[in-house]
Amino acid sequence: MDVEMTQSAAALDDQRASEPRAGRLWAAYAAEGLTSIATTLLMIGIFFFTSRWFRWGVGRNFLLAVGQGVTYIFGALSADAVARRLGGRRAALVWLYSGMGLAAAVAAVRPTPVIVVLVLLAYTVLGAMSWPMLESLVSSDADAHTLSRRVGVYNLVWSGVGAVSLAGGGSVIEFWPRGVFLIPVLVHATSAVLLARAKRGEAAAAAAAATPPHGHAAPESGLIAKRTLALWLSRIALPAVYVVIYSLVAMMPSLPVLNGYDTSVQTVIGSAWLAARWLTFAALLATTWWHTRPLVLLAAAAVMLAGFLGVTVPPRWWLHAFAAFPPHADLLWMIGWQLVLGASIGVIYAGSLYFGMVLSEGSTEHGGYHEALIGLGSVLGPGAGAAAQWARPGSIGTGIAAVATVVAASVGLAAAAALALRARRAKS
Repeated sequence: MDVEMTQSAAALDDQRASEPRAGRLWAAYAAEGLTSIATTLLMIGIFFFTSRWFRWGVGRNFLLAVGQGVTYIFGALSADAVARRLGGRRAALVWLYSGMGLAAAVAAVRPTPVIVVLVLLAYTVLGAMSWPMLESLVSSDADAHTLSRRVGVYNLVWSGVGAVSLAGGGSVIEFWPRGVFLIPVLVHATSAVLLARAKRGEAAAAAAAATPPHGHAAPESGLIAKRTLALWLSRIALPAVYVVIYSLVAMMPSLPVLNGYDTSVQTVIGSAWLAARWLTFAALLATTWWHTRPLVLLAAAAVMLAGFLGVTVPPRWWLHAFAAFPPHADLLWMIGWQLVLGASIGVIYAGSLYFGMVLSEGSTEHGGYHEALIGLGSVLGPGAGAAAQWARPGSIGTGIAAVATVVAASVGLAAAAALALRARRAKS
């Protein structure tokens, strides 16, 4: 009886010890939501800003996206080392948010093209460091089932806030252009204060950043058996997602279907795919069937290619000889394909993050790899688009074809990897 009472007391102590960690997740989620407001404005909405106020076309926007992608890779791969150097993830995030707010303030004071570009590059480095730390904070000390739930909530927070921020960002760009930079100053200052006030021991935070977190149960046996396939498909499909995203947002202000609309309306129309991505994240949070089916990433990548072409290529371009089009047909076509595109992107992102984090036990280092793949995508897609614009200036169709070629190559590579791994498994 005494032994049983001792064991029960120990179990209760363990439960109480874990409750504060779970209870303080709110600070990470709150910082995530606030950060999403700022990064949406400065890393996606910024292309509408440059188009509206700098009169940049798709070529210059492509080049800006490439620059952001290169710096994003550098920042993401530095995240783990920076967290160790600055005393842990939480302490590092306080410093990073302070720096991001300061960078945005500089652009708010003097928003010239040169200053804005330099600020965006510095801001992107810091932002790329911050996301792996947030992902690791949310993923630490959780079994596979709990991790799935946390990652699901994490995805809902940043994507939901991002969708609303882009939809409303056009009005900010149109009527309060300095707000594109002043709003990030405010939200980053708030995030820094929230995390600084979160009561967590500095020693525990530093240890969590320097060593793999404890308490992870083994992933589902079905996923363990397909571990290599899951990781390879994640590493191929995720960059393809951001080939599409950053190419699309760079060219969206120049799409013929949106010509004639104010920026405030363009961002509302152009955020339909973000809403569809959020709904997909919600559906995946409520289900687990995809946890052991990494091949769903391959199927989603093929659908994503079709979605990208559907959004960027209006039917009037290729059906005009066969049919008459009612008013707004191109716009309705674009919005419909945005829903398809957002759903496919949601499947790939959620699967890639879950497979990577559960198989790496939620490490900051893997979060850095995850974010670096995002940066790689934003280099490859806009890079191909920029090269196409250099070859044929002013031809948006050439840019669309170049980006679609990169995505198609990614889908083909993913299919080849899946077939090769299946053949190897069959031989063994």
